[in-house]
Amino acid sequence: MGSYFLNEHHMKVSQPFLFDKLSSKTSRSFWRGALVRDVELLLNDAARSGQLHLDNYPWCKNSVLNFGLPSLSRQLPVNADALTIAHHIHSIIVLFEPRIDPRSIKVTPVVEKRQALVLALLFDINGWSVIPELQAPISLRIALDYSCGAVSII
Repeated sequence: MGSYFLNEHHMKVSQPFLFDKLSSKTSRSFWRGALVRDVELLLNDAARSGQLHLDNYPWCKNSVLNFGLPSLSRQLPVNADALTIAHHIHSIIVLFEPRIDPRSIKVTPVVEKRQALVLALLFDINGWSVIPELQAPISLRIALDYSCGAVSII
């Protein structure tokens, strides 16, 4: 059952069920916003598999244990390999974000001489949305903060 709230007439009204939310007509900006939000959440989650001994369980590689980026806490900013991190970002988007065509996803480290975010690595993520309501190119720039491992879309 859905949750309830009181409307302006103080009547108990149920929230829409998941099917209603998914089947309702929504704008392209809604779909793009949802996709951007979910990519940011994905990149801000930490993959747990690096802490576990899963050598005998190869199918775990594609499970929710790997949802998110590997921890960067043991890497110093001067030693961070942007290409390796770009590869990890690419892999998890391919694996966990079905709304972007996996063949179209490109993740590229960005080097800017006048970068405002000193303790961050920048990456461009490009791909093609396969959402029927939003079949369009997707371009995002993310900043990966060294100090805490947080990712933000800029």
